[in-house]
Amino acid sequence: MNISNAAIDVSPTIGGMITGQKLRAIRALRGITQADLAAKAGVTQAAIAGFEVGKRDLRGETIRKLCAALGVQVIYKVDGTEITGP
Repeated sequence: MNISNAAIDVSPTIGGMITGQKLRAIRALRGITQADLAAKAGVTQAAIAGFEVGKRDLRGETIRKLCAALGVQVIYKVDGTEITGP
């Protein structure tokens, strides 16, 4: 897998949200800490930890910030059509 072109699928099949496991895996592939990701995305390290273990839900704007910080795209699926967003 080419990490620089990775995309996160937030399709309805996973409840319309990125999973904490995917977040952790991509962060690990990038070789950055929770604290580094938090600083880049403008959230707290505690929030990143909560997302990764499933204690906090990821939502729209936070997903966009995390994707930007990780260098990945968000792919939305609407009625079976993929839409790539910021």
